[in-house]
Amino acid sequence: MGILVGTGEVSAEEIGRAVARVLASDEFGNSKRLRRFLGYIVEQSLAGEIDGVKEYNIALAVFDREPSFNPATDTIVRVEARRLRQQLAAYYHGAGRADPVAVEMPKGGYLPVFRRRGAVRHWQPRLWALVGSAIVVSLIVVALVLRSGGRVPHTWVLDGSTLRILDVHDRLCWEKHFGPFDPGAALTTDKALIADIDGDGRQEVLFNLPPRNEEGGSLLCFEQDGALRWQHRYGEPKTFGARSFDGSYRGALLRPVRPGGRHLLLTVANHYVWYPSQVALLDPGNGSVVDEYWHPGSIYYCAVRDVNGDGVEEMVFAGINNPGQGLGHPALGVLALPFSKAPRPSFAPDDPLRPLTGGGELFYALLPTPDVNLAMGILPVPTNFKVDRNHIVTETPLPETGGIVYTLDFKLKVIEYRFSDNLTALHQRFFLQHLLDHALTVEETASLGNVVRFSAAPDGNSPALRRFWKF
Repeated sequence: MGILVGTGEVSAEEIGRAVARVLASDEFGNSKRLRRFLGYIVEQSLAGEIDGVKEYNIALAVFDREPSFNPATDTIVRVEARRLRQQLAAYYHGAGRADPVAVEMPKGGYLPVFRRRGAVRHWQPRLWALVGSAIVVSLIVVALVLRSGGRVPHTWVLDGSTLRILDVHDRLCWEKHFGPFDPGAALTTDKALIADIDGDGRQEVLFNLPPRNEEGGSLLCFEQDGALRWQHRYGEPKTFGARSFDGSYRGALLRPVRPGGRHLLLTVANHYVWYPSQVALLDPGNGSVVDEYWHPGSIYYCAVRDVNGDGVEEMVFAGINNPGQGLGHPALGVLALPFSKAPRPSFAPDDPLRPLTGGGELFYALLPTPDVNLAMGILPVPTNFKVDRNHIVTETPLPETGGIVYTLDFKLKVIEYRFSDNLTALHQRFFLQHLLDHALTVEETASLGNVVRFSAAPDGNSPALRRFWKF
């Protein structure tokens, strides 16, 4: 078996990028077995360990078979080799169709070959005996890169304040040590993310560094090899209404997005103490803010979906709107990407429901806060948020247990709602304990299904909201 190359030399850098792009693709991202298979045969071949690229050795090294493995009765390697060839073909007919160098595994063996796309094909009959010395050096260099610092990040582990990045074989790529985190670090939902955030075929690593002392939280972006590309400090000092806030924010959510085909990072950061939440689009190259949106309360969940079928994705989020004194209301919103695409309606200066933090939503709605929550002082933080193909599901939890589940369309109109069986008994008990001044009525249960839509996010503690709910 030999290696298939184009008429020009394929450099070590080109081969490394080609393999990294394949391993980072959707075709291989969900199959740890195929990533491990391809990584192993590339390593062995480029290191000159040709005996390692045989069925028996692959079975033991990749598929964890015992030394008693018999290829005559166990076809695992041949079956997975067929899948590997199919996935490589799918990748190069899809996302990798413009890649300059292709990785292939011809039928009849397991040695990978590297081919410059569009070049005239010719076979070199013996890999290490006849390939030119420059290419041999390049292949050995790539082998060393794949074996050590060039391992492609695949998963992350946070051990205390040490971030460890592992490859597809669970081998250490690199690690970073940070100072002690404050107890609130658990509030960060997306602590880290590994993805090709800028379309260069390499896997970058994002890490949400929690606030420390008087410092606000930051988003760190590391190159595939662990070098720091940039650090973005979340938030900034802001004034909304009569209140001013310092620039201490905690990163919460991370999503790579591509509005209009441009690679951007969608980030959500909630204020460390008070109510504002900053949603930002960042340039993955340098971490600068491209666009931003501010919400009068923390955002806990988001999903990126094409909600109106125009081929462009929007952001759907769930959070709480509770500026100032009071528990506020559960909130749902839909944002255009970028945010500045959304219309900005005008409001009278004395309108009590004018937007508190500037508006900018495509759709926005407040859900009722049950009076049993008000009686117990429990924030109506939404849970069990889910965005399906055609609708949104969210739940407002009740004290002790249970909740009210809402199903809405993408314009935030209620399709149905239902509350857990304990609501009636819970409400009656609070009434008898004089925590509530009224028994549960039919009007109140109906009012719990009243999700109120607004053209922009109002103050969720405004007394003007009371008219929407009959309790």
